[in-house]
Amino acid sequence: KKMNKNYILLIAVLLLSPFRIVGQKEVNTDDTILNFLNLKFGMFIHYNMGTYQAEQWAYPFHDPKDFKPSQLDCNQWAQAAKSAGMQYAVFTTKHHDGFSLWDTKVSNYDIASAHNKYKNLDIVKEYTDAFRNAGIKVGLYFSVWDRHHGMEHGNINQENISFTKEQLTELLTNYGEINCIVIDGWGSKWGNGPDFEELPYETLEAHIHSIQPNCLVINHSCRPDLKYTQIVHYEATHGQHCPYDNTIPSQQGPTLQSTWFWEKGYENQELKSVDEVVKELNFANSHYSNYLLNAAPNDKGLMDENVLERLKQIGDATTISAPLKKLPEIKPVHQGVSVKASSSSSKEFGANHIIDADLFTRWQYAQDDKERWIELDFKSPKTFNRVICGEYKRAVQEFKIEAFINGEWKLLVKGGNIRNNFNASFETVTAQKYRLTILKASRLPYIAELTFVKY
Repeated sequence: KKMNKNYILLIAVLLLSPFRIVGQKEVNTDDTILNFLNLKFGMFIHYNMGTYQAEQWAYPFHDPKDFKPSQLDCNQWAQAAKSAGMQYAVFTTKHHDGFSLWDTKVSNYDIASAHNKYKNLDIVKEYTDAFRNAGIKVGLYFSVWDRHHGMEHGNINQENISFTKEQLTELLTNYGEINCIVIDGWGSKWGNGPDFEELPYETLEAHIHSIQPNCLVINHSCRPDLKYTQIVHYEATHGQHCPYDNTIPSQQGPTLQSTWFWEKGYENQELKSVDEVVKELNFANSHYSNYLLNAAPNDKGLMDENVLERLKQIGDATTISAPLKKLPEIKPVHQGVSVKASSSSSKEFGANHIIDADLFTRWQYAQDDKERWIELDFKSPKTFNRVICGEYKRAVQEFKIEAFINGEWKLLVKGGNIRNNFNASFETVTAQKYRLTILKASRLPYIAELTFVKY
């Protein structure tokens, strides 16, 4: 019995320790995370088969010869990132369609099967070499959900787990030190990738760290839960925003263009403004979150001129904040905020889900509810000037957002569709209570998040 107690105590100490043992090497994970947060600003690069198909989720059986990077220049990407003041980057080695941008030994659905002119290109190597030469830390994006190779929910077996591990081994063995690996399509809200019961988080996390102990595993799973990731990734394009009281080590990922992958016409598109980027970057960095801004190369393999120009403008307008000295005590988001609603359709769609920063949970009012409001009480006055919200599927047609000031509700924002991501600025106000009211909807909506911040 005494031995059992000692064993339990040892396990508890190991779980609470900032150190992780990998082989015979002790790794201080707190230092690794702190160093990552001090990178502050990064470039997300979505470039893959979808670039050539005008598809954000490319069909998984396109002809590899459709991939034609005729003027590929990763050095141009790296210089663009440097001009913006970015200190790390993350590149899409493989998206959900399963097309690999390196010569993987476990599949022919890769760059080595492209047209003769391009089949000897290793785009992952081109990327890693170019960014390292520019003094920028290198990260990779990898989709576990792989529709070409059948790595999907309900079809997880030892064979395709081994396939996934082999690909990760190639990426983590052949391209030098990898700062972080952003994993998508695994325990995620969307798509049909494996869940954590079929493919436990520890399975791939342990494999990655057995090869590169200091490579941070950033799981793009849409939850603020460090059980499934070392860094939380806030999905900024779906109404999930770093909260006003965030202490969770995190990064936030918006897009410079209107979508992740480039499409024809984007060379003339109005991009995210310098002012927006600077405000979002400063907010994220002051709330223990990095800012990973996506800039998508075109179908030649180059950044468009409007992207180059905007990134330079961002760099000219940006001053990166001083480095963090230590990590904060991690607390739940929106701690102490209470929520009440005119109704909830069921316990599954309760009011508290609207502030949990978890895209898997939602609030829904009852069918017969004529008032259709939800109220946030911050317990003391809080100052905000921006609201972010999102819904699952599209239902809201008209809504308003108000603050309770001097005994009455003051209108801050009135809008039409919320959709998956609604953002709006308003005149800076200080209030204890804020609320959202749905004025018109085509059916019962599912509201995922409602977040107030001050930029």
